[in-house]
Amino acid sequence: MQVTPDYYDMINIGFGPAGIALACALEEAAHQPLTTGQCLFLEKNSHCAWHPEFLLDGTDINHHLLRDLVTPRNPQSRHSFAMYLKEHGRLYQFGLLGRPASRNEWSDYVAWVGKAFAPYVHYDEQVLEIRPAIEDGRVEQLLVVTTKGHYLTRNLVLSTGSTANIPRQFAKLSRTRVIHTSHYLSSISELEPQAPWSFAVVGSGQSAGESTVDLLRRFPNARVTSIHRSSGFKIAQLGQFPNQAFHPERVTYFHKLGQAEKAMILEEVKSTNYSGIDVDESQALYSLFYEGLVSQKPRLELKVFTHIESVSQDQATLTLHTCDPYTRECDSVSADYVILGTGYQQDYVPAPLAQLQPWLTLGNDNGVLVEQNYRLTTAPNFKPAVYVNGLSERSHGIGEGQSFSLLAMRAGILTHSLF
Repeated sequence: MQVTPDYYDMINIGFGPAGIALACALEEAAHQPLTTGQCLFLEKNSHCAWHPEFLLDGTDINHHLLRDLVTPRNPQSRHSFAMYLKEHGRLYQFGLLGRPASRNEWSDYVAWVGKAFAPYVHYDEQVLEIRPAIEDGRVEQLLVVTTKGHYLTRNLVLSTGSTANIPRQFAKLSRTRVIHTSHYLSSISELEPQAPWSFAVVGSGQSAGESTVDLLRRFPNARVTSIHRSSGFKIAQLGQFPNQAFHPERVTYFHKLGQAEKAMILEEVKSTNYSGIDVDESQALYSLFYEGLVSQKPRLELKVFTHIESVSQDQATLTLHTCDPYTRECDSVSADYVILGTGYQQDYVPAPLAQLQPWLTLGNDNGVLVEQNYRLTTAPNFKPAVYVNGLSERSHGIGEGQSFSLLAMRAGILTHSLF
């Protein structure tokens, strides 16, 4: 017997920070769409988490603690980081800390907020496909098919986050030997700590720097080769004025620009959020490099101006075939494991929307067009509303990338647009 799908006014896919921030805004809305049972959140994992595979000891967040899940939108919210500290009895102690919150503490804060919305979330439920429900030639609703059920909705929000950026040279290689930082801790947890491993770390950003330091400390007999297309690790742009790029007012300015102008601005401001490390990480990395010079037993080798042309492998070793783009000199790097600190990317057409592509309006770059309120532009005969929550860097600016800066404000805009 065919079961009639449950209907919800809104279905949100993904319950990481973006989805949690949206739940907070829905809870605090005057018409209370959350508590009246109009909303459903779907999460493929067994719990909500923030970068659980990269919670390394001694690392901290790179944004101000006031840019939490709610404060920029509602400083009186019960879900603020300050309320988290108060409930855990650490408000005064944190005030004496003199540094940002650690990654571990921030992840615990995100999970703490997420637990408050457990009744509205289906965990361990992965979305398999999203189908158009067509009546009289028009798409009237969307059918969301999961591992556990079928649901209908007229409002869909994608809070699925960015996808790991795997360079093409590594795309077909075994994930047990080539490890993106999104799977870092679980991948290295079984390695013998005292073994003389050789690692190659690819990338020049914060994740590449932090994984390099962690490998050298976690495996005292290991050697790490740090590979860069550029001149090496650089300090991220920490100045107050360049970081105005994350101000909500910049979203309005950025969104009205043409595609070419947007690309130019993203290139100008990318050092505020990508391809850079903080001062503490730079100090730690250079200290490890310098200690190798003093002891004449270097464990950290830096290869700069190095482009990876191809990768080969046998049963024991990965070999990275490299070339200097300026001198055209070729070389190779051998390693037991390769760590990809290559960041994340936002798909031009989010993968869950594959079956909706005939109704999606695409721009000159063949990516979805995102309106200022984060709704996707669709064909006239497509009636449901599809929103992206944290997947609009190309249309709204760098604050919509891997950043907490606009989470709270975006959640408020989405709530207003949805209900």
